[in-house]
Amino acid sequence: MTAGLENDPSTLVLDVGKTHVKLLVLSEVGSVIEEAKMDNQSIDRPPYTHFDTEGIWQWLLLTVNNLADKSKIRAIVSTTHGCAAALVDDSELVFPVLDYEEEIPLEISEAFEAVVPSFAETQTPNLPGGQNLGRQLFWFQRNYPERFLRVKWILTYPQYWTWRLSGVAASELTSIGCHTHLWNPHKRCYSTLVDQQGWGALFPPIRPASDALGPILSKVAEKTGLLPECQVYNGIHDSNAAYSLYLRGRTKPFSLISTGTWVIIFSPRFPVANLNEERDTLANVDLRGEPLPTGRYMGGREFEILGKNTGAENKFTETDLRKVISRKSFILPSYTPGGPFMNRKGSIYGPKLESNGEILARVTLYVALVTLTSMRILNVDGDLIISGSFIKNLWYCRLLATLGGCERCYIDNHTESTAIGAGMLPFWNNDSIEWPSNLTLIDKCKDLALKAYVEEWQNLSGATIN
Repeated sequence: MTAGLENDPSTLVLDVGKTHVKLLVLSEVGSVIEEAKMDNQSIDRPPYTHFDTEGIWQWLLLTVNNLADKSKIRAIVSTTHGCAAALVDDSELVFPVLDYEEEIPLEISEAFEAVVPSFAETQTPNLPGGQNLGRQLFWFQRNYPERFLRVKWILTYPQYWTWRLSGVAASELTSIGCHTHLWNPHKRCYSTLVDQQGWGALFPPIRPASDALGPILSKVAEKTGLLPECQVYNGIHDSNAAYSLYLRGRTKPFSLISTGTWVIIFSPRFPVANLNEERDTLANVDLRGEPLPTGRYMGGREFEILGKNTGAENKFTETDLRKVISRKSFILPSYTPGGPFMNRKGSIYGPKLESNGEILARVTLYVALVTLTSMRILNVDGDLIISGSFIKNLWYCRLLATLGGCERCYIDNHTESTAIGAGMLPFWNNDSIEWPSNLTLIDKCKDLALKAYVEEWQNLSGATIN
């Protein structure tokens, strides 16, 4: 509990990430008052691997019911990862919500690629598994045609939770425009795929992420103890929630790296026409409807894979880092699908390392250099802000400050910047509210002999780093 804030009206944020689900109670100035977390485990059974939406819902109801003071919560906002949608009838799911890491059958993918709009139209690359939402919908319609006829609404994932809380069906641009093949960011309308497949009537009206859709359902109020007048807001894609925190609160030009399971690089001034689908760069859409040039890769997942069995995350020293650099021990991309090195299989190059600290230092160099590759492809400029879980790894941040070429590099000390960005949405149009900012300037590395190491990694990996 944060002193002095317990009597203020507060906002409840449901933050559904790929790895964890969180509930946070936030003050109107973006301070975390209470929080709870659970692991997000998918269910691996027919018809396909899917998210445990019912488990999340039951946990949500129980956790909210146990909050210290529910009477102060006046608003609820949901934020979730992308690449997910709920297909519902009047009251329940028609299909389980697909885990986007599930492989789509080859024959479905081939048929989809015969009808998918061009990259020039949607600014969406063809991505692995279910990472294109349009491919998921195409699979459901082709494979389960009778079941698909029961669908009343296609709800992107934040709006599914909004619907369960309020009963109101709505669409929202940051999720519709999140590498789905469903949106034309140039014309600000649905893509030709939506008309071609007859899906247009299944998407509810588009409403801003900051819109209050109405109060919680009476059954939700009964089960949680929340006030019946508690308002449910439309919600937002998670990386865009982090971005909106600076879009609303900062006037100086900036670029953002949002870190977690995914590392997402936002370069807002990069020309959309120069995006490269072969390097996993694309146009997301911010909450104003503007195209947002983006690069991405599963940096958190790769750190987890490569740093496994090394003890506490990020526990290494400058000496460990210097040893890795001097011995020229490299990790080459990549260990997860997608990213700037699509279709390349990762490997270790150079001498075997002696300690867990050196292994973690090498992993940090690797994820920093993959991040840097996407930054260079997107010509990232302005001040660089790093948010999310990787701010705990100061060397990752210092490497980007040193190599990234931006004016200044900051870390966002908000440990829950995604949730805070989402939690400020009820105040989006309220100019009297001061937008929360908690940035620390990051110093560059000194005397690490990085140049030769970076150049050799670039040559070995085929990276493009100027």
